[in-house]
Amino acid sequence: MKKIPAFLLAATMTLGLGACTPPAEPNPPAPQTETERTEDVEAMVAPIDSLARCMLENDMAYDPQNPEFFWTALFYFVGGYGTNHPLIETEEDYRLKIPRKAMQEHASVLFSDYDDLPEVPYELADRITYDDRWDAYTMTTGDIGLSETRLTNITSTETGYSLTAELWETDEDPSLIAAWEVALVKNPYADSISDPLYLYSISAMERIDENAPTQAAETATAVFNGFSDSHTAEVTMPDGSVSVFQFAHDSAVEEALQALAEGDGFTFRYVTNGDTAKIISVK
Repeated sequence: MKKIPAFLLAATMTLGLGACTPPAEPNPPAPQTETERTEDVEAMVAPIDSLARCMLENDMAYDPQNPEFFWTALFYFVGGYGTNHPLIETEEDYRLKIPRKAMQEHASVLFSDYDDLPEVPYELADRITYDDRWDAYTMTTGDIGLSETRLTNITSTETGYSLTAELWETDEDPSLIAAWEVALVKNPYADSISDPLYLYSISAMERIDENAPTQAAETATAVFNGFSDSHTAEVTMPDGSVSVFQFAHDSAVEEALQALAEGDGFTFRYVTNGDTAKIISVK
């Protein structure tokens, strides 16, 4: 056997050791600053606003296990804010085309215990449709209306954050409509999403009646007279007086009102805030 000179052997060993040396570990990402964390929480105003309007206008409680609430909340969220998502397309008729993946991402933000999309309930089949050819849903774009949600009392917790969400009228004389206590936890799906829009999920949202000067909801049976504008209905009350009530555009309330003919009697629930009355549900 031919002997390898010692200096060549030493050089070979040096090269071999150098080739086996593992690459240096990349520097770990810098921890978030408090400002960055606060910005991530404030980004949650969109899903929280969607839930607030959904719950108030449809007289619903936060209940992710209820398919009707699940999809109604998604209708408000995706219809109002879905155009911010890169996978969601706006069709020529202003309907949104939402791939299943994008719908799943929005659901994981509204519901921290999200597992999978349930079947769209019959009650919402005319507002949300599924096309298996594209594995995508379609729905109309929503109208956020004449209100805004403000986040206050943001406090860090062991699992995320707690905060107060206030829904305000945005007319010339802003007034508080209602308020909720909201709990946020880290979105378990965020790490698997490229450039996620929302890093947290909502785990609870409960109405705080004492924080809202709005009167308790009342029920009335009246005669429908028609629409004053796209947000206002005119009715004749049982005492013969004519009153106007606001409602949210592109909501379940508007859908029910659109189905009425002038002169039809109907029963509805409404809340009053100052000089403004707003229909929140139609029976």
